[in-house]
Amino acid sequence: MASVTQSSSSVQTKPSGVDLQDTLSVVVRYALMILLGLVLFAPFILSFLGSFKTNSEIIAYPPTLFPKEWQWENWPRFFAADVGGEARLDGAASLGLMAGLFTAFLTFLLTGLTNVIKDRGMARSLGLPLSILVSLLGGAAAAWYLDARIGAGRMETLAVGASIAIIMLIGVLLMGMSNPDWRRVVLALLWSLAAGAVVTILFEQIAMFAGGGRFWRWLFNTAVLSVMMASFQLLFCAMTAYAFARLKFPGRDIIFSFMLATMMIPGAVTLVPAYVLMSKLEWINRAYSLVIPGLVSAGSIFLLTQFLKAVPRDLEEAAYIDGASYFQTFKDVILPLARPALLTVFILQFQGMWNAYLGPLLYLQRRDMWVMNVALQIFQGQYRAELNLLLVAAILNALPVLVLFFMFSRYYIEGVSYAGVKG
Repeated sequence: MASVTQSSSSVQTKPSGVDLQDTLSVVVRYALMILLGLVLFAPFILSFLGSFKTNSEIIAYPPTLFPKEWQWENWPRFFAADVGGEARLDGAASLGLMAGLFTAFLTFLLTGLTNVIKDRGMARSLGLPLSILVSLLGGAAAAWYLDARIGAGRMETLAVGASIAIIMLIGVLLMGMSNPDWRRVVLALLWSLAAGAVVTILFEQIAMFAGGGRFWRWLFNTAVLSVMMASFQLLFCAMTAYAFARLKFPGRDIIFSFMLATMMIPGAVTLVPAYVLMSKLEWINRAYSLVIPGLVSAGSIFLLTQFLKAVPRDLEEAAYIDGASYFQTFKDVILPLARPALLTVFILQFQGMWNAYLGPLLYLQRRDMWVMNVALQIFQGQYRAELNLLLVAAILNALPVLVLFFMFSRYYIEGVSYAGVKG
């Protein structure tokens, strides 16, 4: 018995040389990862230190890592910088309308559907036409608001009103597939439009208060556009991906293949036609010139479709047996399971709009409508450059994306990993 115990202990004990080798291997791996992280993070570190230097120190050779004298006043100077340009009501109203549209659409989706006894409440023959009428009136109200508030042109009011009405009608169509209580749907639609109107006025006033050619207005523009585009794409791309991944309908594979083929078209090909179209619609210097054309993305639809294909169908079939509709299954079963992929899409689209330059440069030409990346050019002129203020702006521009990624990096990696797995 003693010999058996002795032999087992000898098997479990590792030689000291093996332990030392494992320890050195771990130390080397972590050292390489730290070194690689410092190399990749070096531009951010150098920019941060450069924001406390003078312009002559930044361009001096040989370069120095730390400033000779820390110029702490560079940051307050940037926040107080005003490059001119008044806050105009038309641009502020367009930002408010996009925020109000998102609020109305999301509120309607969250409150318009409930589990009710069949045939209870308002009849479908009355509720559906009434919901369509309310959606059309919502678009007409937005068009009237633009005409009365800023004196917008006929083409702008028609295009914006029609776009808002169509988006709200999409929500009504989704509700109609679920055999809802139409009385609740109509009330939710009225409530969501009222909430959207309040948010529209609120964001318009915030934009006017932020001023014209100032950092706070540029930051507000960038944040609103980034959140709106990422959120809208999250909603519409998730619904489209659910249809491609879980539903069967004629021509599904052909439509999906055609959508993927559009990813091969270079953006430069559509640049001039898109600008001409926005000019004809009178959408230049308006927030909806970026938000409405960016409601969907082929890349986001593809990523979400691949993720949803890996979700087991048992949960979905159990929901159907319990009487859930397609939209109820999508909202209550699929979306919670797809959280990693949804956060991945949100981060990618938020980062894409936050770092966008060419689109905002073309469509948002006034100083009160600039985003951060476009505004950075003002500190680098032909004859004089404020490089220290430029570095301050670059640091502030990079911080939100870094914070967002570090907060949700686990979900981002998980979403990308599972996107290529098909169940």
